[in-house]
Amino acid sequence: MKRLSLLLGLLIYVVSMRGATSATYDFAVVNGDTLRMDVYMPGCCLDGPAKPAVIFAFGGGFKGGERDNESYKKYFDFLCSRGVAVISTDYRTSLAKANPGELGSVEGFAKAVQGAVTDAVTDFYKATAFVLAHAGDWGIDPAKIIASGSSAGAITALQAEYVLANGGVPAGVFPEGFNYAAVVSFAGAICTEGDIAWKSKPCPMMLFHGDADRNVPYDELGVGGVALCGSRAIATSLAGVGVACEFYTFAGSDHSIAISPMQDRLYTIFGFVNRVCSGKERSSLNAFDFVPGVASDYQTEFTIADYIKANM
Repeated sequence: MKRLSLLLGLLIYVVSMRGATSATYDFAVVNGDTLRMDVYMPGCCLDGPAKPAVIFAFGGGFKGGERDNESYKKYFDFLCSRGVAVISTDYRTSLAKANPGELGSVEGFAKAVQGAVTDAVTDFYKATAFVLAHAGDWGIDPAKIIASGSSAGAITALQAEYVLANGGVPAGVFPEGFNYAAVVSFAGAICTEGDIAWKSKPCPMMLFHGDADRNVPYDELGVGGVALCGSRAIATSLAGVGVACEFYTFAGSDHSIAISPMQDRLYTIFGFVNRVCSGKERSSLNAFDFVPGVASDYQTEFTIADYIKANM
């Protein structure tokens, strides 16, 4: 009986170590819309040392999407089971309210996308500031906050770091010296008005992208005076400034890479997060995955019309 009690006690302890708790918070009201975040806390270390945190932005083409989409839960649960808090946040999806007539032209589409990215990044900063303000209560280490996102959310996370590294965040939004510890991007891009340029060194990045993606450019697309610089262009720019980057290309893959690494590359992602948080992520990696059955002459070049059609 004593042995059985010990086994049951051990089982309860293991479950509590692995389990995660969650809570939802309102963190901002913008134009009458309440923005919320779901905070997933690791059950393994509620009373332990301050833990890393991933702030995640959902995908949806800046037209929709849900922070609690089932496609992301495996990613959240996996990180939480290894001691990383996850904050899945709302942001404004401004393209949903764009004038359809404006989106029909190249210039109108570019302007609308640029505005939507700006709104999303502004809200992502509000979410980050809310997490920083509660870091002490939640047991989160402010120096180990990682930005992450899928598709439009990946653009949001990458753009947030780009603006921050280039001094574009108004004073008082963050504590002095704050930066994200890293970015983990699933099929994202950076929106610029020229080539990617870094005024100060950005954080390390992990980039996943399919080179046959017709939703978010794998390399670079210029439209209406605005450039969307995808993962390949970002990785090249990071190499130029000596910043660690793990760049995973999936040959012949489309926009499904906005989701699939969160299902089948979890140990790879956690390894990166662990190295970043322990200060050991110093080298870069360019890796190619060749998908079985993909024809060797698959399409990788797309026009602006292709991208508009895919996203609208």
